[in-house]
Amino acid sequence: MAMVSIGLTIIAFIIFLLASFVAELADYNTILLALGLGLLAVSWAIYIFGSRAASKKEPAEEKVMTVIGCRSCDVREERDFQQGDYIPKELGPCKKCSGKSYIKAIYAVPVKKE
Repeated sequence: MAMVSIGLTIIAFIIFLLASFVAELADYNTILLALGLGLLAVSWAIYIFGSRAASKKEPAEEKVMTVIGCRSCDVREERDFQQGDYIPKELGPCKKCSGKSYIKAIYAVPVKKE
């Protein structure tokens, strides 16, 4: 679509040059300028609406995961993200050493479509 838009713009530019500099076409200046402006309008519409349609992609599905760690030991646990999770939210006692567990990281994993 972009190539069509560029082509129409170049044609409109050539028409503007012809209307401005070719003396034999002086009687048709108004028609040529209107034609050039029409081509520019069509070119603009193709560019805007064509790029808008091309950019409407379906967002990829993602699974958001939360990583839980302990400040005292090396325990690492992963679970599904829950509303209200943030880094470094304190979660309570560690299951292994009773130290303070907290949210260490949050990341998204793309879900493969089958």
